[in-house]
Amino acid sequence: MNPLHTTAGGTGRRRVLAAAAGGAAAALGWTVPASAAGAAPRPHARRAYIGGFTLGEYGLPGLPGIGIAAVRDDGGLRLLGWRRGIVNPSFLALSPDSRHLYAVSQLPGGATGSVHAYRIAGDRLAAVGRPRSSEGAAPVHLAVHPAGRFLLTADYDSGHLAVLPVRADGGLADAVEVVRHRGRGPHPVEQRGPHPHMIAFDPPGRRVLVPDKGDDHVYVYDFDARTGRLRLRDRVRLGSGIGPRHLVFHPRGHLAYVTNELGHTVSVLAYDAGAGTLRPLAHAAVAPAGLDPRNAPSALHLTGDGSLLVTADRGLDTVESFRLGDSGRTLTLVESQPVTAKAPGTRWPRDVALDRSDRYVYTANQAGQSVSAFRLDPATGRLSPAAPPLAVASPSCVLLR
Repeated sequence: MNPLHTTAGGTGRRRVLAAAAGGAAAALGWTVPASAAGAAPRPHARRAYIGGFTLGEYGLPGLPGIGIAAVRDDGGLRLLGWRRGIVNPSFLALSPDSRHLYAVSQLPGGATGSVHAYRIAGDRLAAVGRPRSSEGAAPVHLAVHPAGRFLLTADYDSGHLAVLPVRADGGLADAVEVVRHRGRGPHPVEQRGPHPHMIAFDPPGRRVLVPDKGDDHVYVYDFDARTGRLRLRDRVRLGSGIGPRHLVFHPRGHLAYVTNELGHTVSVLAYDAGAGTLRPLAHAAVAPAGLDPRNAPSALHLTGDGSLLVTADRGLDTVESFRLGDSGRTLTLVESQPVTAKAPGTRWPRDVALDRSDRYVYTANQAGQSVSAFRLDPATGRLSPAAPPLAVASPSCVLLR
């Protein structure tokens, strides 16, 4: 157990989560209550892009390519079509002006991956230039610099980070910087080597933060916005066998939050933007200890006002909302909802997305072959189904525009 571990929310919240994991899935109905019809404001997002595995995983069918869906007024999704011709587009990212979409191609068998660039043309994605190498195996995340001149990839299997220039037309050039992590952790399977899982720019765009699931650290790099070069500034160890996965900043920039895939927690970290350093403050439990099946938090997002945090949990197959307190330093569990009405352990919500209106939450349920939509009440933090799940094969990413 991590010595910094603290639990926000108390035993009452634990009972709520345990009840949700054990019985709510069977009772959950996916008909939107009549009283809710038309009550929610129009979402800011009008399109959703769905990435995943064209070759499938876990013996499941694969999706045809990158899915393009309309976001209805009630928050539900309606599939419009597919952009084919890419293998395993497991993660997607938008350019700062939302005119271009970038997708990894996570090839199987340890092969070096690639990154594809597309121009958004109405309900179509038009390829721009040729795909570029991610310079490592299993690219699982992308981040575009706020100025739009560089794109960074995290290669999970090989432990590499790569910096690719973005051309004036939105296409990509070959990498100008490649960095490899070298650490490992105590877990005999998940931490036999480095596994950088995400890239996040700090709010000013001067630094890059990288949670590494394989060695229990979050890395902080100085980023040269002229050349694309990276220089290690700091790294902080969150615990032993905790497995940091995804990171998001508080809107004020003074705090960062990290989901820990192996530690089943969300960490709260103090961030010094001037020095570029991190300091762990606390860890809030995503689920009670000892529950079966194994739970593994995935992505996370904060509302624009910094009042609520949402994340998803695999194994328990739930989506959670937390209330932030003490200027963001504490997390209290508000709601835990099953992502679909199937039994826990069969859905695997690998990604969670938050609409820019802060009123809709989406989960990509990879094993459950679906994308779920939830309504988030900004006043109470409660989650409720917004529409029936959209059937999609092997989704792993939802991107809203």
